Amino acid sequence: MFKKLFKLNTISIVLTAFLISAFITFCLPAPRAIALTTEILKPTNWTFNGKGTNGNPTYAYDFTTGGDSTTYNSFEVGFSNADPTMRYHTWQTSSNTHSARRLYIRRSGTGNSDDTWSISYSINGGTNYTIIESGLLNPAIGTTTAVTIPAGLDLSLLYVKIATSKSSGPDGGYAYIYDVWLAADFTSVPKVGTQISGSYPIVVNPTTFTPQQEWTTVTVPVWHGETLARINSVTVKVFFDSAGSNPSESGFSANVQTCAILTWTRGGSPIWNITPAGTTWAINTAGCSKPSDAVLQGNWVFSFKIGKVATYSGGASDWDVYARATDYNSATSSDYLRNTEMNWYGEVLVNTVDVSWTTVAPGIDFGESTKQTDISVTYIANGPYYQKVAATTTWIGGLGNATLNTGGTPGSMEFSIKADDTDNLTAAVLLNAYPTYVTINSAGTQTSESGNEVYTNTLWLKLGNITTDTFSGVVYYMISATP
Repeated sequence: MFKKLFKLNTISIVLTAFLISAFITFCLPAPRAIALTTEILKPTNWTFNGKGTNGNPTYAYDFTTGGDSTTYNSFEVGFSNADPTMRYHTWQTSSNTHSARRLYIRRSGTGNSDDTWSISYSINGGTNYTIIESGLLNPAIGTTTAVTIPAGLDLSLLYVKIATSKSSGPDGGYAYIYDVWLAADFTSVPKVGTQISGSYPIVVNPTTFTPQQEWTTVTVPVWHGETLARINSVTVKVFFDSAGSNPSESGFSANVQTCAILTWTRGGSPIWNITPAGTTWAINTAGCSKPSDAVLQGNWVFSFKIGKVATYSGGASDWDVYARATDYNSATSSDYLRNTEMNWYGEVLVNTVDVSWTTVAPGIDFGESTKQTDISVTYIANGPYYQKVAATTTWIGGLGNATLNTGGTPGSMEFSIKADDTDNLTAAVLLNAYPTYVTINSAGTQTSESGNEVYTNTLWLKLGNITTDTFSGVVYYMISATP
């Protein structure tokens, strides 16, 4: 009796082939009302035209916040006696689009009896000035009334001027300028990836996708001008670009073969999620992370397992990654990472446990009497595949061993086997000795996650001069990306 056993329990991934045997398996929205954020901008330079002392001029803009009362720029009023005495200019710039700007100057004076000073501003580079306060002597420390500055003004044209005037002899008094600043309102929206100043691209690791690898990560840099506490959700869409043409993500929805959507949702249940659900795509919550809410910029890291039949990117095709952040005002920003390759993946399940020829005579040829059919094998693949078969060289008997003859002409204590994925002997091919395989079907195409069950696999036996005994061996079924 010849007995062939089939069993499948394990899978391992390679780029070119997967081997399966009886005993061993080798597997190759539209925004709502928008809240405003205010940023502080300061001058970064000064020009002094007075005749007296000019103490610590940079102290008029040395803090990043507005309204400082601890340090100041000081100059003598009567001794300076100049218009202009001091000008502050060369303002910080911003990448934000301002909706409103307000100019403030925090000041005080001391020791003046009749020498006066004034504060004014210019929005045309110093050609013309508008008075903010005049006739100042010794005002208590305080801040000027807000002055509206055009939101779209080129800030290189903005000057703040201090002018001094001596009435008779110098009084020896001083003017103190504690702070000069603009409070600029803007609508803060998220920024993602290369939209962030300095360009922080989306990153995938490993750089090539592999189905079922533990784990793949997508890192999404996100920025928000009000801190990341304002981010309500981050979404990642990983999708198949069949032509390598960099399409919009909008045409893709969750699909085991072409698209997965990963989400982080503040206060969500679950917080980290992936669709399509109930498939071999899986989120690895333990490997996911988000940055502190207290910072302006940080990375959301999505850790996940790619599904078995995520489409192989042969030829011009590839996979793209899209990421979007949404804030508390429903404002969004997004970015892409293009041209990531997907490795080939295949898996085979031998559903028929064993096949036995219970009574065969020495010298019997291939034919109906030695045919064993209805052998069920399921193939799972994310791209084209080949079905292959091989057999062990030595088959173990109780009184002695038999040897596989790969030429179809078995002699003493030898046998040959033919195989096909149908019960057509004419199409069958002789088996080689493992690990050399023969192809029984070269037309496999991408499958669903449940796979393609071929239940018509057939084996035929031919014997040489064999002693009466029971022999056992292994037939291997393999799935491969290559012939």
